[in-house]
Amino acid sequence: MKPSKKSQIFLLSLLILSSINVFAQNETVGQVKRVLEVGNANELSKFLNDKVDLNINGKEGSYSHSQAEGVLKNYFKENPPKSFQINHEGSSENGLIYAIGEYVTIDSNFRVWIRLKKVNDQFKIHEMSFVKE
Repeated sequence: MKPSKKSQIFLLSLLILSSINVFAQNETVGQVKRVLEVGNANELSKFLNDKVDLNINGKEGSYSHSQAEGVLKNYFKENPPKSFQINHEGSSENGLIYAIGEYVTIDSNFRVWIRLKKVNDQFKIHEMSFVKE
């Protein structure tokens, strides 16, 4: 039995919407990656949620947007990047997207975890950690 025209349009709409969502996820992760490659806290702050959980090498805290920007600015100042790469990215069942990468400085490597959630049609960082390997 052939699906009705309405069913076909509905399925096509779902496919388009899910494709747009995947594109937005990948685009945001790509933009965050480019910012981390240069260690720019000001640019990274554009992707921070209003409240951000940070773990900087074991020092954990929950920060406001502006506080998190300050913490990240200090981190980048003390640990200027030599390189950053994303090793793995994906999404969870509850709509969170994540990326795991490696932040390399002149003398250290850090494992980076980034978790983003959708806020007002944009993906925002709500959790981030830099742990020395």
